[in-house]
Amino acid sequence: MLAVLGGFTGIDAVSCVQAMVGRPIVAGPLAGLVLGDPIAGMWVGVLLEILSLHQLPVGASRGWDTGPAAVAGAVVATTTPAGPAALLLATGYGVLVGWVGSWTVHLLRRFNARLVADVGDGIPSSAGLAWRHLTAVALDLLRAAALTLSAIWLYTRLPIDLEGVPVVAAASLLLVTASLAAGVAVRMMARGRRVWTAFGFAAGLSGIIVLWLG
Repeated sequence: MLAVLGGFTGIDAVSCVQAMVGRPIVAGPLAGLVLGDPIAGMWVGVLLEILSLHQLPVGASRGWDTGPAAVAGAVVATTTPAGPAALLLATGYGVLVGWVGSWTVHLLRRFNARLVADVGDGIPSSAGLAWRHLTAVALDLLRAAALTLSAIWLYTRLPIDLEGVPVVAAASLLLVTASLAAGVAVRMMARGRRVWTAFGFAAGLSGIIVLWLG
């Protein structure tokens, strides 16, 4: 189910539907719901959403694959003992999965270009165009599902033990990460103005502290 969800969030980004299910703030809680802990998935989804706010999937732009990243991050958060260290690990692992996913998207787009180029000089039939379009969508679905499944499988094989990580140290790192993420996102939206960058740092840090303590 998680692989299917990851595949659907992958094609939702560009290939078809575009119902915003592929956004981390939606994909994270959905994955958490499948695993029985939507709150943990929501926390990861919020942080990954902040980190990806500057991405605009327009034209040939390439950003990291947010849907499968959020699903993989939710798996880490729900299968690891709750705490700031688990959330920090889940967010970092999600970013890593999304970065790898961006390269798989790049390779698939190059293949799609060859798929269209095979039409030649003649005018293709409507059935031929439909076949090429559905093939590209199906390949993107399989790509995202395979990426999600591989990320989950890899995490279950990693020797990670968070029992000895001090809570204060993990919480501090998490707060710094969240505030930096908010600052970067606000700066991207404000076209690089430093005053808004400072505002993003302060807002991100304050917001995470309030939510965490509450």
